Amino acid sequence: MRRLAVCFGFGLILGAALPRTGQAVAVLALPRTESHAQYAPPAPRAPQVLTESSLSRLHAEGRSVLWVYFTDKREGDAASFARSLQGVRARVTEEARARRARETGGRFVPDYYDLPVAPDYVEAVARTGAAVRHVSRWLNAMTVEADESEARLIASLPFVRVVTPARRSRRIAPVPEGSVPPSQGGQESPTRGEGLEVPRFRTELLGSAPTLPKPVAYGASTTPLTGINAIAAHDSGWSAASIIVAMFDSGFDKTHNATSPLLRIAEHDFIFNDGETANQPGDVAGQWDHGTGTWSVLGGYYQSNMIGPAFNARFLLAKTEDVRTETPVEEDNWVAAVEWADSIGAEVISSSLAYLDFDGTANDYTYANLDGHTTVVTLGAIMAARRGIVVANAMGNTGPGLGSLWAPADADSILSCGAVDSGDFLASFSARGPTFDGRTKPEVVAQGVATPWAVAGSPTLVAPASGTSLSTPLIGGAAALVREAHPEWTVAQVRQALMSTADKAATPDNNYGSGRIDVVKAIYGSPLGGIVAPKPFALLIPINNGVVSKPPDVTFKWRRALDPQGSAVSYKLQLRCTSPDSCVFEGTTTDTLLVFTSYLGPSKIYEWTVTATDPESHQRISKDRFRFTTSSTTDVGVPTPPPVPPRVALLQNRPNPLRAFTQIDFSLTGPAGSVPVALRIFDASGRFVRTLVDTYEPVPATCTIRWDGLDGNGRRAGSGIYYYQLAVGEKTYSKRLVLLR
Repeated sequence: MRRLAVCFGFGLILGAALPRTGQAVAVLALPRTESHAQYAPPAPRAPQVLTESSLSRLHAEGRSVLWVYFTDKREGDAASFARSLQGVRARVTEEARARRARETGGRFVPDYYDLPVAPDYVEAVARTGAAVRHVSRWLNAMTVEADESEARLIASLPFVRVVTPARRSRRIAPVPEGSVPPSQGGQESPTRGEGLEVPRFRTELLGSAPTLPKPVAYGASTTPLTGINAIAAHDSGWSAASIIVAMFDSGFDKTHNATSPLLRIAEHDFIFNDGETANQPGDVAGQWDHGTGTWSVLGGYYQSNMIGPAFNARFLLAKTEDVRTETPVEEDNWVAAVEWADSIGAEVISSSLAYLDFDGTANDYTYANLDGHTTVVTLGAIMAARRGIVVANAMGNTGPGLGSLWAPADADSILSCGAVDSGDFLASFSARGPTFDGRTKPEVVAQGVATPWAVAGSPTLVAPASGTSLSTPLIGGAAALVREAHPEWTVAQVRQALMSTADKAATPDNNYGSGRIDVVKAIYGSPLGGIVAPKPFALLIPINNGVVSKPPDVTFKWRRALDPQGSAVSYKLQLRCTSPDSCVFEGTTTDTLLVFTSYLGPSKIYEWTVTATDPESHQRISKDRFRFTTSSTTDVGVPTPPPVPPRVALLQNRPNPLRAFTQIDFSLTGPAGSVPVALRIFDASGRFVRTLVDTYEPVPATCTIRWDGLDGNGRRAGSGIYYYQLAVGEKTYSKRLVLLR
C-alpha cells in the first residue's frame, strides 16, 4: 500500500493511505503530540483525489455518502490566521473555555481546530449538486451525498484534497436473553434534505431549575448502582450537579417519568437537522427506544423505580443514530455531534454507539483499522478527550472473541466500557480487546446484564435490558460524579482515578480491563490523592423563576458550602442578564449573603450563580443556576420574602442502637412551599461524619432517611455515640444515637 504524507494545513504531518483497488482507505490520523495553534501552508492534494474506494462505493450504490477533505481553511498567511483565531472566543461558551483551560493547565487558547471550514469551499461543493450533510471543523472536511458525476466535479475543485467514502455502522442494540447478536450487513442510505446551508445548532438554555433532592428509594437501580458504589457517593453529596453531560443516541422520550425531571440545556437532531430529539414524522416508532433507555440509566430520576448516578447533571441530547431499516447509521453524525457538544461545554459524553461497517464490501473498516488513530469516530473521540471531555463509549456486544471491539472504543484516551452481571461475572456478549496495536481494552466495566432502563412511550414502565449500552451510561455517570468532586482534574486524571481504583486494577486484561469501577474510591482513594473541592451547595433567594420588585436592593442568599478539609470558604456571586447575554455584577464575600444595590432593568430575565473557593483555590459552582424576572413597574428589585418557616418534628432514630442501619424520620408542616433541608451525622466530639441529605424539600412533607453506619468516604464508622443534626432553613435540630459494631 502506498502512503502519502499530507497535512491539515497547520504543520502537522498526518498519514493518509491511498489504497489499491478493492481496499479500504484509511482515515486521516490526528497527530499524537504537537501544538495546534500555529499556521502552516495548505496541504497538497492527493495523487488520486477521488479514491478507488469511493468509486467502488459509487458504482455499487449509484449515490453514496462521501467525506470531502480540504487543503486548508482559507487562512491565507500567518497574520490572517492569527486574526481568524481572535474571532473564535465568541463561538465557544464560557463552560467550554473553562474546560479547555483546565485541560492545558493554563488559559483558553483557540487553535486551528476551532476555525470553521471556509464557507466558500462548502458552497462550491454544494453547487456541484451534491447534498450537504455535515461540516467538520476538526477534520477540515464535510460529508455529502453525491453520485459519480457530482463526485468527479467535487474532486476537480483545487482546494479539495481527497474524497473518501463515509463508513456505516451497526448500533449496539440490547442483547436478547441468552443470545449474542450476529454480525449483520449495513443498511441502505437515506435521502437527506436538499438544503445547502451549513447546519446552525441550537445552543440556548432550555431552562434553569433547582437541583433534585437525593433519592429516598432507588428501586430497580439499587443493585447496579451499589455495584459501582454510586449510592454512597450520593450520600456524600455528589450527584453531578452543574456537570454538562452529552448523550449521543437514537432519540429521547422527554416525557417518561424517569427523564422528565432532568435538566436539559440543549438538544439537536443530526438526522433531520432540527432541534427536536423526540420521535417526529419520518421516524419509526422505536426510534427513541435506545436513547431513552441509556439516558435514564445515566441520569434517570424516578423515585422508587430507577435512579441514574448523575441525576443532577445538565444534559445535552444529540440524536445521531437512525434506526430505520433502510437507513445506514453514519459516522459523520457522531463527529458533528461531538463538535457541537464541545462548543457548548460538555464535560462528559456517553455514547452507546459503535462503528465498524458490515456491508460486506471492500470499503469496510477492518480490525487493522482499530489502532486508535484511524477511524473517523476514533479521531473525534480522541480530539474530544484532548479538549477536556471524558468520553465513555460502549465496547460493543460482539464478544467473546479477542479483538471484537468496535470504534471508537479503540481510542487511547477514553473510557471504553465492557459489561458484567450483578455478580461481577463478565457478560459473554461483552466485546474484548486488544486493539490492533496491542493496547488493553476495555478500560473498565459495570453492570450491563439485566440493568433497568426506562421504556420509551410508556411513562411509568421500567424494564431490564442487557448490553454494553447499559454499562456505558453507568460509567459515564460515574465519570460525571468524579468530575464534580474534582473539577480541577484533567481527562487523564479522571480516567486514571476510575481505572486505578477498579476491582481488577492490579491485573488488567482484555476481558474486564481494570475491572468494575468504585466511584467513592475514585473520588477519595485514588493514587492521585488531591483535595476534594468544597461540597455542592444550593442557592436560596431570589427564588428560581420568581419576580423581584421594590424596594431598591436585591439580597442574594445561598447555603454554606462545606469544605471536606474543614477550611474557610469564600464566595463569588455572578449575576448575568440573559438577553443580551452580559455580566451585570460580580461580587465576593466570606458570608452566604450579598446585597446588590445598583440598577436592574425592568422586565428582564437575570441568572445568578455562586462559586465557592477553598484556600487551595479549588472551586465549586453552586448546584443551581437560578433565574428571576424584574418587575415591569420598577427599575430595581428585591427578592420575594422568604416563606413562613415550617414547623419541624425530628423523631428519635430507630433502631437505636444501630448495628446495620437506622431510620431517621422528620416532618415539615406549614404553608405550602419548599425549604432547604440538610441532615448530617457528627461524632461525639463534634467532627463531621457524613451528609445524608442536602436538598430542598416540599412543605408539607414526611421524610424517612436511612444511615448505614458509613462515613462520607464509604468507611465503617466506629462504635460510639453520634449526633444527627437536621438543618431546616436557618434553624437546626439534633438528637443522639448509638452505633454498636
